[in-house]
Amino acid sequence: MTRGLFISASGMLNEASRQEIVANNLANANTSGYKRDIAISKAFPSVLLNRINDPRRIGKNFIVDPRPEVGRLGAGANFAETAHDFVAPANYQNTGNTLDLAILGDGFFTVQAPVGQAYTRNGNFVLNVDKMLVTTEGHLVLGDKGPIEVTGSEVDIDPNGNVLVDGEFVDRLQVVDFLKPYKLMKLGNSMFVPSDPNLTVDSVENPNIRTGTLEMSNVSVVTEMVDLITITRAYQANQKVMMAQDATIGNAIQLARLGMTL
Repeated sequence: MTRGLFISASGMLNEASRQEIVANNLANANTSGYKRDIAISKAFPSVLLNRINDPRRIGKNFIVDPRPEVGRLGAGANFAETAHDFVAPANYQNTGNTLDLAILGDGFFTVQAPVGQAYTRNGNFVLNVDKMLVTTEGHLVLGDKGPIEVTGSEVDIDPNGNVLVDGEFVDRLQVVDFLKPYKLMKLGNSMFVPSDPNLTVDSVENPNIRTGTLEMSNVSVVTEMVDLITITRAYQANQKVMMAQDATIGNAIQLARLGMTL
């Protein structure tokens, strides 16, 4: 009798996890380089129900049918994992800032994170006090030669990622890509690292980089709000089912008590 309670509870927990992901997407709708998360749910194995002690008349006698199948019963769903949407397109915003970069097409910028090399589509770069090209969080942006130092007064970055300082070539931005579908996990601050340490990193020979532009998130606020409404209603439906199950169990207990007193 309690199976319905467990099924409803698993559904509520699943919807709560989905709600957290949608809320995080909405919170990062204006975060440059952010890729929306997708909640992946997985159903528990279904259960095959059989009737037991169900007499079946054969001729003048009653016997028990050994295989009276009722059907399969779902056992609820569970939150399995979070996937990242690299397919949905993102909008591009013109900023006019020379150090704001956007990759048109495939590829990732390479940065030096505390855990090692990380990869990002967020090209919101600045110069630190040491005249090094860094992210807004202070992580070094890497070129083919390593960290990029800008000691001159005029910086120019061409569509191929070549960094020119006062007209002199300094380095080339390290733009890389991976085999699709991407097997990457989020590190935070729009940065990714491979989920498989043996994942092959391929250098993009001819990247298409636009200066003075930022790639924004690929979150659709309308879609996320619709998903949020759907999640809320699914949660409420599971809640009502749980309350009905609880009332049924309560009535059964009450009837059992009355039977014992009579």
